[in-house]
Amino acid sequence: MLLFEKKLFVLYIIFLIIFILFTNTFYTFDQTLILNQHDGLSYMNIANSSYNFSQETLHYHHSQRFYLPYLIGLIGNTLNVDNYHVFRVFVYLSIMTVIIFHSLIIFESKCSLKSAIIVSSLVLLNPYLIRFFISVPTMINDIFFLAAVYIFIYGLFKKNFYIILGTILSLISRQTGLFLFIGCIFYLYKNKMFREILYVFVFFILILFLSNFYAQNTSVSGFNFKHLWGLFFSIYEKDLMYTVKWLLLPLYGYIPLILFAFTRKKIFIKNINTEKIILIFIFLSTIGISILAGPDMAIRNVIRQTVIVMPVLLIFFLYHSVPNNNKNNFLISEKVLLVLIFISSFHPVYSKIKIFESLRAITKMHY
Repeated sequence: MLLFEKKLFVLYIIFLIIFILFTNTFYTFDQTLILNQHDGLSYMNIANSSYNFSQETLHYHHSQRFYLPYLIGLIGNTLNVDNYHVFRVFVYLSIMTVIIFHSLIIFESKCSLKSAIIVSSLVLLNPYLIRFFISVPTMINDIFFLAAVYIFIYGLFKKNFYIILGTILSLISRQTGLFLFIGCIFYLYKNKMFREILYVFVFFILILFLSNFYAQNTSVSGFNFKHLWGLFFSIYEKDLMYTVKWLLLPLYGYIPLILFAFTRKKIFIKNINTEKIILIFIFLSTIGISILAGPDMAIRNVIRQTVIVMPVLLIFFLYHSVPNNNKNNFLISEKVLLVLIFISSFHPVYSKIKIFESLRAITKMHY
């Protein structure tokens, strides 16, 4: 992009931020619980008990993610501020981190302004990414994980220390940070950075030890390994159509991206390289672990848990494919796609615009 195009891109990002803020829902903590976002209750319990272990018994995998809620609680309790407000501040900071590193990756790709606009719209307007976390700020770990993924990818392309920083931040936010850790070790090994491998392993062991230490003191049972094989249990014990319908749920978050893929070409013809392997590994592994949990464990959260790595696939398309139309002007099909992206952002729960309220009632399943 030329300099004036970069300025136009920044203005467009500002427009998207304003658009989201004016059309988003802002729930209280109690309202998020009515929406069945009960994971946030665990994180709020951790924050409220930040000077000690949580006074409530928590799920083991929630306790393992104690780092951010604990820090939020330390700040809120020390300053005598409602921890829910601190959660919201952390969400905004994480969103800004996502936007900054997203923009840096866009500029690094040297793509056209048109491609930058479409890709940025796909990320920022996806209702299960930015909108969701503004509505339910107690789910800070997930948006923080997305920020860590962006930092990791930026480091991957720039070949600098950001890849290690992104790995460490992902490990303290979600267990799926393990896949970034594996990708980081693979990258460092391929580049013969053995000292850095040692540093990353030390951080990994320390984070793992503290996570399990906190979890063992706040949970009555260990990790529920049904999260790793619940899908097979569902296939064996439940009606097959019940499982098939659940497996189709992630498509809700990916339909705009699928349409975008039809505007690109030469996606898989380039030679395999380290960056491509790592991106695909992180994407498939994160999606796979979410699906392996099955409908009884992941329920409808599978949409959000799989969409969280959608930007990885978008960046893959951006770097390893070219648009069908190389001109800067938008084709009619591309204009239609952009309009559909905006319309698809009007989630009936996370947006003030309720055009999909009736559709939600029709498609809602008992998961």
